[in-house]
Amino acid sequence: MAKEIELKLLIRQADLKQLEALMQQYKAKPQGVKRLENTYFDTPDLHLNQAKAALRLRFNAKDWVQTLKTSGATLGALSERGEWEMPVPEGKLNLALFPEGILDPQWQNKLTEKFSTNFTRETWLLTRTLHNHKVTSEVTSEIELAVDLGEVLLPIKAGQAPAAKDTICEVELELKQGETAELFKLANQLASSLVVHPGVLSKAERGLRLLKGTAFVERSSLNSLNSNVVSFADLSNLAGQELNRWILAHENWAFNANEDEILKAHRALLRLHALLVLAQRLCSAAKLYPAIVAVKELTADFLPWVQGCWQDRALQRLELTATDAEWRSKHLGYAVRRSEYRRLWHKNWVGQASLLLVESLFSHQHQQACTQQNKADYLLQQAIAKLGLPQQPMEVKVWLERYPSLVRVELLLQHVSPAEKNNQQLIKQMQESIETLNGYQQLLGLHNLTDGIKKIVTAEHQTLLLQLGRMAQALWVKV
Repeated sequence: MAKEIELKLLIRQADLKQLEALMQQYKAKPQGVKRLENTYFDTPDLHLNQAKAALRLRFNAKDWVQTLKTSGATLGALSERGEWEMPVPEGKLNLALFPEGILDPQWQNKLTEKFSTNFTRETWLLTRTLHNHKVTSEVTSEIELAVDLGEVLLPIKAGQAPAAKDTICEVELELKQGETAELFKLANQLASSLVVHPGVLSKAERGLRLLKGTAFVERSSLNSLNSNVVSFADLSNLAGQELNRWILAHENWAFNANEDEILKAHRALLRLHALLVLAQRLCSAAKLYPAIVAVKELTADFLPWVQGCWQDRALQRLELTATDAEWRSKHLGYAVRRSEYRRLWHKNWVGQASLLLVESLFSHQHQQACTQQNKADYLLQQAIAKLGLPQQPMEVKVWLERYPSLVRVELLLQHVSPAEKNNQQLIKQMQESIETLNGYQQLLGLHNLTDGIKKIVTAEHQTLLLQLGRMAQALWVKV
C-alpha cells in the first residue's frame, strides 16, 4: 500500500497559462500531458462511500488500472490516504487482485457504475535541494504538481436529458520526497501570484455531490471532548474540522450558488476563532496568533455579504401586498451580492489566509511543548459566564454583539454535553433570531424603505426582541 501526502488547490482556468509560466520560472521538469478517464463504482446503498473508500477503473489512453483508495486524515486540503493500484489489461474490474479482506465480499456482486471523472492532466516535477544544518548535509525535496482540467459526469441514461456535470479545474501538489513544509512553501508561492484556494473534496466526493447533493458531502463532527480533561490536540482537531467546513462551504457555494453555504462558512469561522483562542490560551508555546488574526480578517471582510443574506431573508419573511411586495422584488440583492462576493473570493489574500490556516493547524498537530490540559466542563462554564445576555430584552445592540458568544457556547455544548439537546436547540433558535434581528436593523436603516414595510418591520422587530428575552430566560443557569 502506498501513502499519499498531497495538497489540493482550486484554480481558475484563466490562470493556467500563468501557472505554466511559473513552472518554467521554477525550473520544474515537464512530465507530460495525458487524458484520464475514470469510472467510479459503489453499491446501491453506497457502502464503499460509507466506509470512506473509493473504487475506480481508469483508462489513461494506453492502459487500464483499477484503484482502491481509503480516506485517512484530511486537514483543509492536505490529505493522507491509503491506496492500492494495479493494472487490469482486460479493462474490467478484477477484485480478486486486491489484498484479501480489503473489500467486503457481500458488496462485490453489487457494484455498479455511479459516475465518471474525465480530465486532462499536465504534470511537472519540482526538485529542490535544501541544506540541512542539523546533519550538515543536503536534502532533496521532490514535489509533483499536476493540473487537472475536465469534468465530473453522471451516467447518461437512454432516452433522458444529458447527464448533470461539474467542472474540474484544480492543482494537486503531491510530496514525493522531503518534508511537508515544502508543499506549503510551494503553495504559498503560487498563491502570491495566482488566485488559488484550498480544496477538500476529492473527485470521487464531487461525483457523490452530483449524485446525492451537497448534504451528502457535509463534514460531521468526528468526536466530542472528554468532560474530564481537554488537551491542546483535542482543540486543534476540532479547529481542523471547522476549517474543513469553511473550505467546503465555499466549494459547495461555487457548485450550487445557495447562500446557505455563505452562512455556514460564517458560522464555521466563528467556531474556528473560538477554538484557536482556547487552544492558544491553553498552550502559550503555540504560535496560533497569525491564524487567529487571519480568521478575524476573513470574518470581517465577508461579514457584509453575510449581513446582506440576513437582510434579504428578513425581508422575505414579511407578508406584503401590492406596492410593498413589488418594492421587495426589486430590492432583493442576491444577484449583486453574488457578483461582489466572487470579486472578494478572487482576491489573492483570501486564498493565502486559508493556506495559512491549513499550514498552522497542520504544524501544530504534534505540538510537543503543549501538554497542558483543562476540564472541558470548565471551558463550557466559562463560556456561559461570559455570555452576557441583555438584562433588558429591548437592548438591540447587545443582542447583536452576543451572536459570536452564542456560537461559542453552542460549539462547546455540542462537544462537552451532547445530551443537552433542549439547550442546544434553544441556543440555535436564539442565533437564528439574532440573524433576523440583524436583517431588520439593516432594513430600518434604508432611506428608501416604503412606509408600509417600515411599519411592519418595526412591529416584527419589537416582537422578536421580546421573544429573544423569553428564550434567554428559558436558557439554563446551571449545566
